[in-house]
This record gives sequence, structure tokens and C-alpha cells, in this order.
Amino acid sequence: MPSEGMLIARNLSKHYGGVHALEGVGLEMRAGEIRGLCGENGAGKSTFIKILGGLVRPDTGEISVNRISLHLGHQTDPKLVSIVHQELAIVPTLSVLDNILLGSRDTGELYFRGRFRETVRGHLDSMGLSHLSLDTLAGQLSLAERQLVEIARGVSRHAKVLLLDEPTATLSDAEIQRVFAICRYLRDRGTALVFVSHRLDEVFALTDSVTVLRNGRHVLTQETPTLTPKELVRAMIGRELVHGHLRPYPAETVALPRLRLTKLSIPGKLKGVDLSLARGEIVAVVGTLGSGADAVMDALAGLDDSVEGRIELDGETVAINGVRDAIRLGVAYVAEDRAGKGVFLDAPIGINLVASVMDRFSKIGVMRQRAERQRAVELASMFSIDPRRLPHEVSTLSGGNQQKVSLGKAAALDPRLLLLNEPTRGVDVGARSEIYSTLRRMADRGLSILFYSTDLEEVLDLADRVLTIFRGSVVRCARRQELTGDDILDDIIRGRSQAHAA
Repeated sequence: MPSEGMLIARNLSKHYGGVHALEGVGLEMRAGEIRGLCGENGAGKSTFIKILGGLVRPDTGEISVNRISLHLGHQTDPKLVSIVHQELAIVPTLSVLDNILLGSRDTGELYFRGRFRETVRGHLDSMGLSHLSLDTLAGQLSLAERQLVEIARGVSRHAKVLLLDEPTATLSDAEIQRVFAICRYLRDRGTALVFVSHRLDEVFALTDSVTVLRNGRHVLTQETPTLTPKELVRAMIGRELVHGHLRPYPAETVALPRLRLTKLSIPGKLKGVDLSLARGEIVAVVGTLGSGADAVMDALAGLDDSVEGRIELDGETVAINGVRDAIRLGVAYVAEDRAGKGVFLDAPIGINLVASVMDRFSKIGVMRQRAERQRAVELASMFSIDPRRLPHEVSTLSGGNQQKVSLGKAAALDPRLLLLNEPTRGVDVGARSEIYSTLRRMADRGLSILFYSTDLEEVLDLADRVLTIFRGSVVRCARRQELTGDDILDDIIRGRSQAHAA
């Protein structure tokens, strides 16, 4: 029987001015337990995790790990507590090997890489990254690959407590299952794991118990098998979640599509993708890491200069040779990495919302500030952002509200085609529902939306049609009502003997 009290936290409180980030929160875990930590964005989860890691000093409270009291506000020994953060701590100019070993206390003052190559290779292989060279610079990796490297670094610490903050947000189901297998392996060896995820199906699939925070306070701790999804959502948001009816796009064919792709190819990534996207339609592109599915977004956003094939917008053949071309043609893109590519964290929310269209508010070099603010207020209202917060920095917002800012910034361009890469990564269930409703309203007004997501629940909730890709080729394109999650999984993991026309 696992021992009790591997992690004990009592009466943790943290205030920022008049804001109560945490108020008297406690948690106790045994060795060999996976605990889900749930709550809306801004509920206090990240503050709690940062306190455990010694990155934030609480106003009150005490923590012990394996009967060792932690020195609060000082970085915790990674052999006691190791954290895989939601916003990645990967250094792009260092190799994969150096990133895995970064911060390790085992390297010594003289750093001999050769001593660790075999061990690190094993950790990467277990994450499904056998194709990565240890000497590859991290900056050359995709976001999903960087996420897996980050997880491998956390696992390599052999910590008593491993904190995983949204570790699967950028991963496809195949990679998620690898992460789950490693979590269960660590649990069986006696590690206590705290698992933070807004994907509630993952919480129910992996965890032994769940702790819910709401508005900085502890709401419940309960064994996972005794909870229902509805009960968990109610605990998280304090009410029943009302799903707005997302009207599916009508089945009839539109004579002139907004977007038509013919034999779209990118050497080594995509092979002959055909797709038509109608005005007001929302289409999901789905595939595993390395399948090339996300490369469709790169091609249309002007992020890849090796694109072959034909792209038509509203019946006109166009060339998208860079981001400026895409914007000029009415194509807006929201990146998967909002902190690195989507928003300016240290700039005001209002400035972020209109950053892509500043030239529209300038007359002979003078900014028309009233018009600029009016447009920012309109965009904030569109995405349910409190206009009173426009002067505040984006970094003060929760992850869900930061994503709304990133979407608003793209909407400011008044595009005819909106590209979304992981549209609700790290967004809580309440904010996710709001974003889906807003996107549907935008589509109802004629906007065409193409998105890539590794979240099958999101695909089935939001998409009118689903394009599945396996090893760079289209498997099929079908209406959402004709597909189940198992159908999509089968397509992207195994492919099919004969591809269906898009």
C-alpha cells in the first residue's frame, strides 16, 4: 500500500494587491497517485504550481515533500518537485540534449555531455521522439516536439512529485497516449503526479483523484471514479454549463468556394492535398505529430516558401509567398504558441487588439487615438473581454483571455479566411464555449475558418467538416455528422487503403 503524505500543502495564500490568487488552499497526496488539478483559467492553479516549485513566495502556508519541509519562495530541489510548465521553458538556441539536462544537479561543475547521452536518448525514445537527434537545436522543433522534450526533462529528474501543467495541449491522441503510459509507469514506481488539463476526458482517463479550485479557493477533492463530468464542470465554474447550439453548415454545395486547394504539396510534409472551403464554413484539419496536417496552415499563412500546387481565393488563383501576401489577400492566422507568436505579453490589451491594423488609425503620421480605442472596445466586446481592462498588460490575463486577445487581433484584419492553429490550447471549459460561439457567429456572417487541432472533442464540437491526413496525404474529408472520434483516430493513426476525395 502506498505511503501517505508524499506531498502535504497547508493554508497556502497569495494576494496580488486586492486580488486573491489563492486563499487558504491545502492539498495532500500519497506516493503513487495521479491527482487532477482542475479549475477555470484564473482559478489559481498556476499560482499553486509556482508556489510548489518555489517560483512564487506565498503570503501564508507550509509545504512538505517526502517529510522534507520546503523553503518557500526558493527554487525547490528538482529531485523533490519537478514542473513541466504550460508555457514552455525550452531554450531555442540549445540542443535537445542540453535542454533535457538544463537545471539538473547531476551534471556537476564540469559538464561532460557524453555521460548522459544514452540516458537522455532513452527518455526521448519513450516519448516517441526517436527521430530526433540529440544535437538538434530546440528552435528547429515543432511546438508539439518541444512539449514532449519538456516532459522528457521533467521525467528525467526522477522527482518525488512531478507537476504537469497542460502537458498534452499541443499533442495528438497518439502522443497523449505515450504521455499517459509514462505517467502510469511513474505512478507505479511511487511518484506523485499533479496533472493539470482543461481536457476533462483526459482527467477522467488518467487521474485517481481530482482537486478543484475556483476563484483561488479549494472547492472539492474527490476520487475520480465517483465524479461525473457534469459534476466536475459544476464544481469548476459554479453553475451548469449551457452549450449554445452551434448550427452546422448547410449540406448544399456553394457554387464558388471561398478557398480551393488543388494538389497542394510541401516537399517532405504534404502530398497533393485537395480541399474546398465555402463561405461561412468551419473545417478542421487533423493528423498526428509529423503527419503534415499543421503544414496546411503554414502554407496558407505564408510561413513556408516551398509550397507547390494551386491556391484559389474566391475563384482567383493567388500566390502566398509570405505573411504580408497572406494579410493582403485577407488571410489571418492565429498561431498555436500565443505567448511566443500570438500576443505581446508586456503591452496593453487594447494595443494588442489593434496591433495588426495600426496603419488604419494613422493620418499623416498622427494616430487617431479615439478611433483606435473604439475599435479595441469593439473587438474586446466581440470576444467577451472586459473593456475596462484594455489598459492592462496581456500578461495579467488568464490563458483563456490571452487566447481571446490573440483571436481578436486576427479578427481586427476583417479577413475572409481565418486560420487557427490549436484555437483553444490551454483554455478552460467555460472560455472555450464562449470562443466556439464567437467563431460560429463570425462564420454566420460569411467568414471561412480552417483550423488544426489535436483535440478530438474540439474537432467534433466546432467543425462542419473534417479533413484527416496521414503521412502527408488526405485520408478523407467528411461532414462532422458522418464521423465519430474513433473514425478520426483510425484515419490519422492507421490511414485507409483508399483516400477519399476532399
